[in-house]
Amino acid sequence: MSSPDTQHETLHLLVAEDDPEMRALLSKVLTREGFSVTTAQHGQDAVDYLRNGVSCDLLITDIRMPGKDGIEVLREARQLRPGLKVVMITAFTDMEIYLEVIREGAFEYLTKPFKIPDLLDVVDRAMASSGGGAASS
Repeated sequence: MSSPDTQHETLHLLVAEDDPEMRALLSKVLTREGFSVTTAQHGQDAVDYLRNGVSCDLLITDIRMPGKDGIEVLREARQLRPGLKVVMITAFTDMEIYLEVIREGAFEYLTKPFKIPDLLDVVDRAMASSGGGAASS
């Protein structure tokens, strides 16, 4: 990859992923690209971060997690921060879930395993469509 984009330095991403290896990988890759990254081990943690005012320009959440799943996180995120872009990731391909998350307002849906450049493209598109941080609080 190229050197981190200094524009990303002010952008805050929240990553909710229950798999510790995937969570660490996402954090490492996104941090290397110049983003500020906060990670959440579970869906409830992500909602708590949003509720407690953690800065967040984009939420990336796994769909299948114990406790509060990614769809519940998406719904609560949309209530707490209506302008927040949310990217859903999952290891399961399911057309019904895809349609549900899009109806619920997800920006994008990525199926694992995905390629890092594809993830970065989705993140860049989400940031461009929101003005690069308009959803922060």
